[in-house]
Amino acid sequence: MQFSSRLLKPSMFCLLLLPSAMAAEVPSLKVVVTGMEPLTGTVELTLFDSEETFMKEPRLQQKGVPDENGEFSWDLVVLPKGQYAVVAVHDANNNGQLDRGFLGFGGESYGFSNNVSPWFGWPDFSDAAVTVDSTGMELLIQLD
Repeated sequence: MQFSSRLLKPSMFCLLLLPSAMAAEVPSLKVVVTGMEPLTGTVELTLFDSEETFMKEPRLQQKGVPDENGEFSWDLVVLPKGQYAVVAVHDANNNGQLDRGFLGFGGESYGFSNNVSPWFGWPDFSDAAVTVDSTGMELLIQLD
């Protein structure tokens, strides 16, 4: 059996485009954390997906080290559409906990999505939540 090269090339071209077309419709989120000083230790990012689980039961977590610019990024691909809040903690001395300074201030840095900065305690999920419903969303968290 012999195939026509004219028929084969366009059909192969369509098959090659199919995976990229499908990937273009999958929601994703890139979280970029900045402001880590000193450039020691690790950063832990925690993703929450509801008010009920916020600051109690994470959906996903990622741990890594800051780069030479004091930044760390986390790419979440094939993330279901929905609302999410992210918490970033810089464990500068790598002891596995968030150290607090005098009166609970001035220790290791942390931050929340939307750069929410409550006076006392944790923010509400609704204040820190972002809606992921499209591809290529980027979220920047500046640590305090």
